[in-house]
Amino acid sequence: MLLCYNLPTGEEKKVKLDKSKITLGRGLNVDLTIQDRLSSRLHCSIEFKDNAWHITDLKSRNGTYVNGERIHETQLNIGDRIRIGEMVLVCERATVKGTETVIRELKNEMDSGGKGFKTMLIEIVGNGKKNHKSSTDKIVP
Repeated sequence: MLLCYNLPTGEEKKVKLDKSKITLGRGLNVDLTIQDRLSSRLHCSIEFKDNAWHITDLKSRNGTYVNGERIHETQLNIGDRIRIGEMVLVCERATVKGTETVIRELKNEMDSGGKGFKTMLIEIVGNGKKNHKSSTDKIVP
């Protein structure tokens, strides 16, 4: 899962969650710093348990909200909006390019006058020939 948010400067950030527990807040000892005056030093945590992501408020002064509802602990889903102070983080799917995407990109490259299918396939899987020369190979100009 990705947590997507904007810094006060407007810069967009995306943080990929692994299966480790992370803490969020404005303190020095958190995993993800929330630059918001309404955030507690140790505001909330997100962890993967029971095959799902869960967010837990850590007794923050101003609360943790998911989709507008104040929570103590709840499961997170793709599209959920987490509000900590005035900062909003959106849960997005962390995806790797699938087969359909790769094929579409290859087709677009070929259609735009770029490389042909055979050339791209050779680059991806090789041409089946060994790329080393033996001492008996001759170079023909």
